[in-house]
Amino acid sequence: MRPDRLLVPQQPHRSFDLRHECLPYFTNPWHFHPEIELNYVVSSAGMRFIGHNIERFSGGEIILLGSNLPHYWKNDAVYPDAENERPAEAIVVRFTPNFAGEPFWELPETKPIQRLLNRAGVGLQLRDPLRASIAEQLQELVEKDGLAQLTALLHILDQVARSEAVVPISPGYVPNPQLTRQSERLSRVVGHLMQRVEAPVSLPEIAELANMNPAAFCRYFKSQTGQTLTQFVTDLRIRYACDLLTRTEGSITLISEQAGFENVSYFVQAFRKKQGVTPARFRQRF
Repeated sequence: MRPDRLLVPQQPHRSFDLRHECLPYFTNPWHFHPEIELNYVVSSAGMRFIGHNIERFSGGEIILLGSNLPHYWKNDAVYPDAENERPAEAIVVRFTPNFAGEPFWELPETKPIQRLLNRAGVGLQLRDPLRASIAEQLQELVEKDGLAQLTALLHILDQVARSEAVVPISPGYVPNPQLTRQSERLSRVVGHLMQRVEAPVSLPEIAELANMNPAAFCRYFKSQTGQTLTQFVTDLRIRYACDLLTRTEGSITLISEQAGFENVSYFVQAFRKKQGVTPARFRQRF
C-alpha cells in the first residue's frame, strides 16, 4: 500500500520522540515513517490497520511497529463526538533504528534488542503479563527525563526482546521499498474506502481519486497491495463485520447489509473463507 510518510519531529533535548496524546480522536491518517514506534493505547476503541492486517483495537493494547510499516488507528464514531467524556489517549515512542549509533547494537547486551527491532517489521503485539508490566513502565517513562528516561526505554525494549509474550500482527508483510517517497495517491483511495466501508464501490470513481484510468489503476493497486481492489474491499468489509458481530446483536442478514454485502449467502461464504468459521460461529466464540 502507499500511505503518507509522516515526518517525526526531532527533539533537541532527547534522542527519541516521546509524546502523551490526549485527543478527541486519533488524527494521523494511514501513514508510515522510518522510525520504530512503540504505541500504547491507554484508552480508545476502533479498527486498526497494520501492514496487511485489519483488526479491532481497544484501550490497553501495546504495539511495536518496525520501520516503514504502514499503520492507521481509526476510532469508533463516538470519539469525534464532542460530548464523549473519554478521550483517545496514547503514549507513543518513536526512534530511528540507529538512534544510539550502529556500534551500540553490536554489543552483546543489546543484540536481543536489535533482533527485536528486525522482527518488528511485521508489527508485534504484547500479551499479558508482559503487556501490563510495560504499560506501567510507559506511564512512568513520561515522567522521567534525561539519561534516566533513555535507560528506562532501553530497559523496556530489553524486556520485550527477551519475552515470549509477543505475537506478530501482519506475518509475511514486506514493506515496499518505494515507501521512502511521499505519495498521496493510494492514501486518498484507502482513506475513502475506510470511511465508506458499507457503500458500493465504483471502479471509475475510485480510479478517478487516484487520477488514473480504471485499467491502469487496477494494475497499480495490485502491484502495490498484492490484492485486487475487490479482494481488498472484501477483506475490509469482513473485518468490519467481525466488529459488528462482537459489538451488536443484529442478525447475520442485517450485519451483511451494514458491512456492504449485497448477498448474505456470498457474505457467509466469504466470511468462512477468511475467518475459517461462519459468522454465527464467530459470534458464539466472542
